[in-house]
Amino acid sequence: MNDIYIEGGTKRQKELATSVIEFSIRKLLPRVRTLLIDVELTNHMEDLGGCWVLDNHRNCGIEINKSASTKDFIISVLHEMVHVKQFYRKELTEKFIYRLSESNKSFVQRVYWKGKDCTDLKYNDLPHEHEAYDISQQLYKEWKNE
Repeated sequence: MNDIYIEGGTKRQKELATSVIEFSIRKLLPRVRTLLIDVELTNHMEDLGGCWVLDNHRNCGIEINKSASTKDFIISVLHEMVHVKQFYRKELTEKFIYRLSESNKSFVQRVYWKGKDCTDLKYNDLPHEHEAYDISQQLYKEWKNE
């Protein structure tokens, strides 16, 4: 059984987000029953949303801008759920590399799409974002018709 936890937002936004996430799972990962999705509805962000892996590819965090219009809110949830699918299937992966120099210790994040390093690409050139935009638009049409 997939687990969805939502913090923040209004009761209606929580219900809407839950419904859209459940719809997304049915469409994108219909046989998966091991997801944990931790959602925060916030207005403390410039973008409409974000997604990241928590402790493994089955557990993801999502942040959605609760100030968005209803349409943008739904599309943002759908978009981030495409990223959940990408992380789950390990199409999209992130690696943190520890770097030690004489003056500095740091972690550097690398982003890979289907094994190809995309870290240095501009946002508009990221293949996983292209897929997320395309699929979220298709899913939104289906969502409206359901």
